[in-house]
Parts: sequence; C-alpha cells; structure tokens
Amino acid sequence: MNQFVTDVAVAGSGLLGLATAFELLSRDLDVTVVGPRTGDHAGQASRAAGAMLTVFSEVEASHDPECVSVEVGERLAARTGYEAWLDRVGTASKQTVRLVPGVWVIGNGYGPDDAANLRAIAKAAEGHGCRAEFASPTAVPGLAPQVRAHEALWLPDEASVDPVLLVEALATVLKASPRCRWLNTTVTTVKERGEHLIVAGADGSNVLAAHLVLAAGAGTTGLLAPALSEQVDAPPLRSGRGVSLLARVPFSLPAAVRTPNRGFACGSHMVPRGDGTIYLGATNRLSTEPDYGQPATLDEIATLIHDASAELNTTICEAGLVEVRVGHWPVTLDHLPLFGRTGHPMVHLATGTYRCGVLLAPHAAAIIADGITAPGSTSAHPYSPRRAMHLPALDDLIGGAARGLVDMLCQPGGNLPPGTHEMLERFIEAALHELAAGTSTRAVAVRRLWQRAPMAECLPLLLDAAGRIR
Repeated sequence: MNQFVTDVAVAGSGLLGLATAFELLSRDLDVTVVGPRTGDHAGQASRAAGAMLTVFSEVEASHDPECVSVEVGERLAARTGYEAWLDRVGTASKQTVRLVPGVWVIGNGYGPDDAANLRAIAKAAEGHGCRAEFASPTAVPGLAPQVRAHEALWLPDEASVDPVLLVEALATVLKASPRCRWLNTTVTTVKERGEHLIVAGADGSNVLAAHLVLAAGAGTTGLLAPALSEQVDAPPLRSGRGVSLLARVPFSLPAAVRTPNRGFACGSHMVPRGDGTIYLGATNRLSTEPDYGQPATLDEIATLIHDASAELNTTICEAGLVEVRVGHWPVTLDHLPLFGRTGHPMVHLATGTYRCGVLLAPHAAAIIADGITAPGSTSAHPYSPRRAMHLPALDDLIGGAARGLVDMLCQPGGNLPPGTHEMLERFIEAALHELAAGTSTRAVAVRRLWQRAPMAECLPLLLDAAGRIR
C-alpha cells in the first residue's frame, strides 16, 4: 500500500479541483490531487460544460432581487479577474487558452417571459456598470431559426471558453510542479486519524493530509466516513443532469447565442469551439441519485436538435455530429455554491456551482485557499458551507413554477390550442396543491421526494412520481 503525506489533498480532478490545486501551489503548499487523470471522465461537469461566462444572462425576472444582487456580484468578481487568471495558467502551462468575447441572448414567441427576462438581464448588467445593448435579431451572427426572434440583447462583458483546453492547461501545470502529486484514481472514503485526514484511493493508496478540499461534484459529500460526515455537516447536494453535443456546422458563429432560461434549464444555446465546431446545449433534469454511467438517451439528443433548430439555426439539422457529452452539475437546495471551510476545520468544499462552475472556478479557488491559509477569513461569505439555507415550502413554490412545468412539457414547437396553455397551467397547479395536502400513498410519496429536494427543479420529478405510483 502506498502512503503519502501532504499539506492539502484535493478530491476531484474537474475544473474546480484543478483550479484550487493551482491556487494552493501559488501559496507554497504541497498538494496531492486524487482523481482520474485519464479515461472518459464519465459524468464530469467540466468537460461537458458549455462554459459560457454568464454573469448576467442567468438572471430571470422572477428571481428574488436580493439573491440576484449576491449572485451577480460574485459572478462579476470572478469575471473581472478571469483574463489575468488565464494569463497565469497560460504562462505556467505554455498553452494559450483564449476567451471568445460576448454572448447574445435572444427572445422569441416560444418563451412567454422572454421580454421580461431580457429586461431583467439588462437591468442587472447596467446596475453593475456593464453594457447591455438591445439590437435587432437580424444583427445576431449565426441566428437563423424557424421561429422569428422578436428581440436580441448583446452582452459584451460575458464570454465563453473551451473547458477541455482549460482543464488540459491546468493539468499540464500541476503535473509539472514538484510540489504537486497527482494520483490517477478515485477517492473511496475519507476518515480522520489524529491530526490528519486519511484519504483512501480505489487503487489502495492512502493520503495523509492536514486539509482536504472536496471537489468531486454531486457525489462530494458521500465520500466521508459517517463519523466525519456528521462533523462536517455539509448541506445536501443534488445533480442537474445535462446532455450536450459537439457538432461541425455549415455556418459561422463568432460568439455564443442563447435563449433566456426555460423550464428549469438554461435554454437552448450554441457556443463556438473553433474550426467550424460548436457546442450545442443543454438539457437539465434534476437527479437525487445521479447515475454517472448512464449514457445520453435518444430523446435527450432529439430534444437538443429540435430546440436548436427551432430557436437558433435551422441548418443545425445538417451538422456533422462530433461527440455527445453527459455531465452532472452539482446543485444545492438554495442554488448557491459551497466554497470554503465546513463544520470540521480540516475539511473544505468546492462544489455546488450548478451552471456557473467554469466562470466561478478561479474565484472559488481563492476563497478556499483563503480559508486554509487564513482560518476564519471566509466564514461570513454568502457561499460558506455553514450558511443558513432558506428553503421554500412546496405550496409557495407551485404557483410560480407551474408555467415552467408547462414550458418543459411543451417543447418548442409543441404549440397548444389558444387558451389551453393557461388551462393546463392552472390544472397542474391545482393538482399539485391537492397532492401536497393529501393522505394517499401517492401524496405521501410525493411529499417524501419533495423533502429530499425542496427546489423548483424537483417539480418534474413530482409529476413523474405521481403518475407512476398506484
């Protein structure tokens, strides 16, 4: 059995884990990364991400203004230092990772709230001193949808990046550093022994660490032994399963184009990857117990192609398929990330970033490193794992989320007869309220599922559960 001693062990080899290791090395700490270095990295969010640096375009008109202020502020702090961080990574790796500037957000008749959402996005940008420019949809390069867009918003301060190239550059730096060890295995369990944490690898290796950063995505907290897990007292994590495509397309795409958020997902979007290749994303379905080995279904792939053809560019159907990717985005019940020290002073979290992991990676790394090198300095941060979570009651959420359920059920192009959309929305809302208050076996099962994931993304699961249980 191989045993290693280190200042900090990092469990996970996705972008958050590697960015944190890179930051810790810059602070003269010895680091051991425990996570896959080769293979297909099944389910890893980093390599399956669209990697749009969406500071503002994740904002929705229905979002709580106080939450918007916090989240946009943190995302903007990450975006402000991103170029300088990429320069550091590029200098150390001798590899160039470039940002593609700007993101277009388009609104059309498929999204009944598009106009309000575009204005909420513009207001958030302008409120933070950034530009948001309304334009005619005809000015959007690469936009040629089946359904005419009625409005477009250009966000020059947002951007996109190729996450695969970024992960490779960070990996090059870490593998070359004399103060970094990388064990090409997965963590099976973590226990406490005296002044050290024992991080056990699937290959039989053990790492004795003074600190541990858990950056293993949606499965992060499941790595802790029961006694240690109780001390850490980490908030629960769920997974947003996303399927995306890489395709070679017959048109030019100089900048990312997306719709506003739709039906508990980030809408349809195309992101340039160079050499005529684009990233096409992405689905989003909540999973309480993610199966990392589950491949994309034909229905998920068909939904991506259908939505993109209808809303973004009809010639998507003529594109050459390069690759299908499946990622599991870790999400907390209050949708805010988990960065920093937990209830155990030696255990730190780097997870829960949902759809903003690529953008937040360097910002998260600095917060986590501060918590290790200056204990207590980040305890009041809004993303602290020790924060109080304010979760909605099911009855309070149903009314505002019924429209999202109808949007999800009626994919773009699945138009209902006039007035039926509102009728179905009212029916679903009433039915869910009845289930929430009922005493039947079905109602009890639905409430139990809600207790595991009290968040809007759970509502499609409630529909499914109610239909399956007899």
